[in-house]
Amino acid sequence: MCKLMELNVQLQVRAEEVFEQLLRSIIQDFKQSTGQTISKEQLAKNFSYQKNIKNRMGYDTPVKVHIDELIPSKEYRATIEHLKGINTMAYTLTDNENGVEIHYKEGYQAATALQNWNYILASIFFARKSKKNMRKQFVYLEEVIKNENLSSQREVI
Repeated sequence: MCKLMELNVQLQVRAEEVFEQLLRSIIQDFKQSTGQTISKEQLAKNFSYQKNIKNRMGYDTPVKVHIDELIPSKEYRATIEHLKGINTMAYTLTDNENGVEIHYKEGYQAATALQNWNYILASIFFARKSKKNMRKQFVYLEEVIKNENLSSQREVI
């Protein structure tokens, strides 16, 4: 398994809120991919579904999304299997006095050794940009959660 990225991020929200957003994202992806609705309670370890994603050439490529671990407000791990290999991602959430620390890991296992070497070399060149983009995603996530909290406070008043 090639480790493409590992990142620690501190957000000023709670782990429970981050996890809730993650579940909403999975539910939305499932609905867009299958046309079916699923509840949060149905999401669990070993849950999987098929979907199509666009490859670099713009063509649809079938993939299988599989939840490897789902521990509420603590951990989420998933694999995305496709013809050329397997992508893995993992989020570990830890509440602290400043909010939540997120430990994010991403990896890739290509179908062949040559493709693995190609991804290792490419990841060297793109690692900095990938981390920067992922940090932006986490900042955006934090903003979404804070805005939802403000909206719900306004509704109560």
